Amino acid sequence: MKKGLWANALVSISITTSVLVLPITSLAFEFRTGDQTSISKTEIITDDVYLAGGGVTSLGEIKGDIFSGGGNVLISGKVSGDVTAGGGTITVLSDIADDIRAGGGTITIAGAVGGDVILGGGQILISGAGVKGDAVIGGGMVTIEAPIAGDARIGGGTVYINSVINGNIIIDADELKLGKSAVINGTLSYKSPREVVKEAGAVVKGQVNYTPRADRKEVGK
Repeated sequence: MKKGLWANALVSISITTSVLVLPITSLAFEFRTGDQTSISKTEIITDDVYLAGGGVTSLGEIKGDIFSGGGNVLISGKVSGDVTAGGGTITVLSDIADDIRAGGGTITIAGAVGGDVILGGGQILISGAGVKGDAVIGGGMVTIEAPIAGDARIGGGTVYINSVINGNIIIDADELKLGKSAVINGTLSYKSPREVVKEAGAVVKGQVNYTPRADRKEVGK
């Protein structure tokens, strides 16, 4: 994967890990840690929240930012600020008013995102109402089933897009597929060992720039 595409995703992972181990100097925050750390569905927290544990669950409403790290991270309550998360499995089911930055083994974003997403992981899925900003994604398997209003930069093993992308896309992938519901309104620029596979119904309205490159699997042999 190109170094440039990983850079922003790695910033996300670095922020996530450091914020949970360095002293917190904020004057107003909620900090919780333990084997199983949670915010109940009935809770409304007006400050920023820091959560760390083997399992992290946030069901209530957060009116600030949320920073979370754990083996499994689940966020299903509304967040009025940013989400920064690191873990083995990260699942965001609720609406997030601003940005999401996450690094993990498996990442699922299923709510509406009001800002940008910066994601790095093994398997990444964006579904639901979509992203109103830009997307920077690096992963082994990247699936986009929800609209992205801005631009997208994606690096991955397999990239599957089956939604509307309003901006331009830059992709470096071993395999690129456009599903039947894919509509790319901007320019599609991609590097891959093979040309894009388009299902019937997929549309690219802008210019297509294809740069062939060697298959990484073959190069490594």
